[in-house]
Amino acid sequence: MSKNNRKNKNHNEQKGEAKVINGLVGSIEEAFSEDISDIEQDDVVVADVPSGLNTGKIKKVLCFIVGLVVIVFAVIGAVCTATAVGSFIGNIAERTELKNEFALYLYPVVATDPPSFEDATTLTNSTIIKAAVSRILLTGDTSNYQNDTGVLYIPEYDVETAAKNIFGNSITVTHQTVGHVEDLATYIADKKVYAVASASRIPNYYPQVSAIENIGETYTLTVDYYPPTVSIPGLANETESSKSMTYVIEVSGDRKTIKSIALNNVTREDT
Repeated sequence: MSKNNRKNKNHNEQKGEAKVINGLVGSIEEAFSEDISDIEQDDVVVADVPSGLNTGKIKKVLCFIVGLVVIVFAVIGAVCTATAVGSFIGNIAERTELKNEFALYLYPVVATDPPSFEDATTLTNSTIIKAAVSRILLTGDTSNYQNDTGVLYIPEYDVETAAKNIFGNSITVTHQTVGHVEDLATYIADKKVYAVASASRIPNYYPQVSAIENIGETYTLTVDYYPPTVSIPGLANETESSKSMTYVIEVSGDRKTIKSIALNNVTREDT
């Protein structure tokens, strides 16, 4: 074969190879472009579907959270309301119990109907001793006292102690006979005792504490006086009290001391 023929053959072969390579490259590029197009379409489809799903889920989650918050606040409100109501009822119950406690404490004092005073040191011995004897007889323990045919003998020491438990240690007790007939307390100086009738006494009034205020240990009470038709201290059967008094009482631990008594209104008898 001549040199020119070989040259032409080689040239033709190179052309053929180039054509084949170009064809292959074109096919690959076409195929790759189609795959890319398919992938992009698939991505669009895949992206669209989850996007819709995520939006729905987000809405549901938000609704759930909002609902949960509303429920939580509703529960908190209910608990706060229940606590407030319980506290209010508790305060009422506590005040009622305290009123009854003061009424029982004042019962033997109100029974003797002491006069108004601003300072206990101005009280007469008669007022002090009658209140002390009344306290012993109505709310004290008399089981250890000598009892002789309807007469009870109370040591003067117990009378003085009871008086100071009512009006405080500032008072001075001068022992003497006080009262008349039913509330008579005869002082026997040589025996240092008071002879009193052991029979039950009829009090002048029964107390009912209708209002109570306090600043620290100082309590101001509105005490309504009811006639002796009432049988239980602190409870009144009458619809209207005979009179109303203001008591100022100091409380220290278990001890109570009457500091003053003042008249609030005119009695029904006076009216």
